[in-house]
Amino acid sequence: MKITILIENNKDDARDLINEHGLSLYIEKDDTRILFDTGKSDNFIKNAEKLGINLKDVDLVVLSHGHTDHGGGLLAFLKINSKAKIYMKRKVQEKYFTGFLLFKKNISISRNIFEKHSNRIEYVDSFTEIVKDIFIITDINKHYKIPDGNKYLFVKDGNRLVKDSFDHELIMVIKENEAICMFTGCSHNGTVNMIESVNSFFPHAHIRALIGGFHLVKIPAIDAIGPSKEEIDLLVDKIISKNINEVYTGHCTGEKSYKKLKYFLGDKIQYMKTGTQIQI
Repeated sequence: MKITILIENNKDDARDLINEHGLSLYIEKDDTRILFDTGKSDNFIKNAEKLGINLKDVDLVVLSHGHTDHGGGLLAFLKINSKAKIYMKRKVQEKYFTGFLLFKKNISISRNIFEKHSNRIEYVDSFTEIVKDIFIITDINKHYKIPDGNKYLFVKDGNRLVKDSFDHELIMVIKENEAICMFTGCSHNGTVNMIESVNSFFPHAHIRALIGGFHLVKIPAIDAIGPSKEEIDLLVDKIISKNINEVYTGHCTGEKSYKKLKYFLGDKIQYMKTGTQIQI
């Protein structure tokens, strides 16, 4: 399986690519081509062209959750790809916001997608194998604490904004031989909770790789304020106890948090930047 990071907050300086606050992964698994999230604009498409990747050939798209930095580029993708089905949870189409005190910013995915391209969407409401060896987990347990940064994220309920419960978030799992790789967009439900959820659906499978954002930045866009020592220790202990061989992270994990994880996990963890290619 080959994974190419089409969009992430940072980029490899050696490459002539565009970076933005968002995430988009292009995955080749046997004869299936998968897009996991689409960043917040069409920049992932421009990067794909520079990397020699033809997104017209993508067979399926999985949206991790309903925020625009993960699904904002979907409308542009639908203009160049006429065949891929888009898999998401039903609540992705609700209205989401971020902000402090009285200031709130709309971070919802464009309504045009749901109104004009409903024939391309496959809503997933329960654990599903969408194609051979590619699974969607919709039910995420919350035995452990969820990220502190969630307190700045909201969903519209009638005429008011309420704290987001993140029941629009999912996990993608790809099976490779007897092992599995799990993909998270932002881990709003907590990375440790997501690892435990994957383990509950695949109790006998070894999690070889964990790929995605971990939402360890406490205040959006302020990387200097990272997670507590307890949060880092819990995540490190879970990765080690589950014998997860490879960890690739970035985006909402935050560079400060990454450095802390790197200290404990060493070569087991790598930062994924725009243009990074991973072979699993």
